[in-house]
Amino acid sequence: MRILIAGKFYPDSFARCIATSAELMGHTVRAFETERVSWRRNRIWKASWALLETAFPKIERERQSHVCKAVKEFGPDLILFPNEGFCPEIISELRRVTSAKLAIWYPDHLVNLGRQYMLAAEYDAWFFKDPYMADIFRTKLGLIAHYLPEACHSEWHRRHEPSEDVMRRYGCDLVTAGNMYYYRAKMLEVFRGYDLKVWGNSYPRWLQSPMRASYPGIYVAEEEKARAFNAAKIVINTMHYGEIEGVNCRLFEAAGCGAFQIADWKPALADLFEPEREIVTFRTLHELKEKTDYYLARPEERREIADRAYIRAHRDHTYEKRLQKMFEILGLVPESGAREAVAAVRSVH
Repeated sequence: MRILIAGKFYPDSFARCIATSAELMGHTVRAFETERVSWRRNRIWKASWALLETAFPKIERERQSHVCKAVKEFGPDLILFPNEGFCPEIISELRRVTSAKLAIWYPDHLVNLGRQYMLAAEYDAWFFKDPYMADIFRTKLGLIAHYLPEACHSEWHRRHEPSEDVMRRYGCDLVTAGNMYYYRAKMLEVFRGYDLKVWGNSYPRWLQSPMRASYPGIYVAEEEKARAFNAAKIVINTMHYGEIEGVNCRLFEAAGCGAFQIADWKPALADLFEPEREIVTFRTLHELKEKTDYYLARPEERREIADRAYIRAHRDHTYEKRLQKMFEILGLVPESGAREAVAAVRSVH
């Protein structure tokens, strides 16, 4: 198939994971970059532009309208929005210029829905990583909404036995990666004094926490994230309070990297991994601290659990698996050999 993906393309981004996985399946992919400002540039610059577009919707519509030209040139079978989506007028215009299927796959939680453009647009299907969101928008709004969780990348998120150099850079007892905010910082403060590293480059200047000492301001992505996770004894996976029933992408990434993790319990988790056998879970801060201390002293148990999660992640939870499910729901027939390509993704070592 020919697939146009309109999203933000930077290392390890959701759109980039989807695009490269679709290419591994044998599809032809065109990336349409929706980020007006490079993700590496000044955050104030980006925030200012976002405010400008919010205040003057015409500017936003003009920028987004360029996707129509890209669609006419490329002639896709599917246009996929792996983000909050475009304004409804642009989606309506796309329907007039193409017969391609239009779908949105939202990789975030309820808190970040913003202006809720996606709820007013005419997609063929809506995909959400949280079953709560899929259910409420299907039953209350009548959207063709489906639950489709995130995944691990079959090539990037794999086990790496850390070299001496990797251990010097990333070695630690506890690790996590992602944005920092007070909810996460307060949870991680229970590990003050532990050998903890938090990888990411978005620590707010206004956030006052002892966790600042554990945040070197380094973004790790793709194979480098796998090295960082494998150089730690335990991945601590605290999820945003906006995750109602679903899980975050770090659950799949850590499992796909072959790392041992202790993750926030969520209702959907038991359908994805076997709790306490493939993924150790916690429900309270006390339980997180207690289980962390327990498993820090038991490397063999950590390895056995991580091995099981590694096998499960690459068997059931890759982007190829998710995309194949999406194609089936949309009624799209993949090119000859696409199913074989999914099955042929490198076996777990």
